[in-house]
Amino acid sequence: MHPRLRCPGKTNAANEVGARWRHSSYVGRTGRNPSCQVAVRYEVDAASGRVHLTARYAGATDAPTLPAFGLEWTLPKQYENLRFYGLGPEETYHDRLHGGKLGIFERTAAEDNAPYLVPQETGNHEDLRWAEVLDAQGHGMRISQAGSEHFAASLLPYSSLMLEEATHQNELPPVRHTFLRLLAAQMGVGGDDSWGAPVHEQYQLPADRAYTLDVNLELF
Repeated sequence: MHPRLRCPGKTNAANEVGARWRHSSYVGRTGRNPSCQVAVRYEVDAASGRVHLTARYAGATDAPTLPAFGLEWTLPKQYENLRFYGLGPEETYHDRLHGGKLGIFERTAAEDNAPYLVPQETGNHEDLRWAEVLDAQGHGMRISQAGSEHFAASLLPYSSLMLEEATHQNELPPVRHTFLRLLAAQMGVGGDDSWGAPVHEQYQLPADRAYTLDVNLELF
């Protein structure tokens, strides 16, 4: 944390060693339902350095189906290795779980970036208990399940927006970062009976449901 930052959410003020710092933010949805909010909270344990991260979406009755709910971070390019305990080793989605095996696997951002003719969603890993993002020396960050629900994650050389905006591989920008996505939920990919087939209803994310990402973050 920045040494000059004042944190009104600090607790246990009498004991700096055991202090916890809390920071909450709210992102409102524009459009027809501006009252719908996403609440993101970081709680830092000063003794251990562990960060408890929660992101909560309460739901909205008039919003379209969600493609995914979670957070995406831009990381330095050298953090290109992913080690995880969940379904793998290849990508998995809610309607593509049968090919995955539960275990500990290692991937790279380049390996998980499938070179589809039209850039699109790729590299997701479901049912994660923990994941580690590492550089070549084995330093990085560990993300672990904090609540009762597993989470999903991907580590790619391109952001979700970059993949969405590009219509051909040569339109993707030079690789300068890696992008970590942590998700509470993601819809399926469809296409199980023909190219372009829609996602079945049971694998969609209704916008009127609540979703929560609940994880711990630790640097090492």
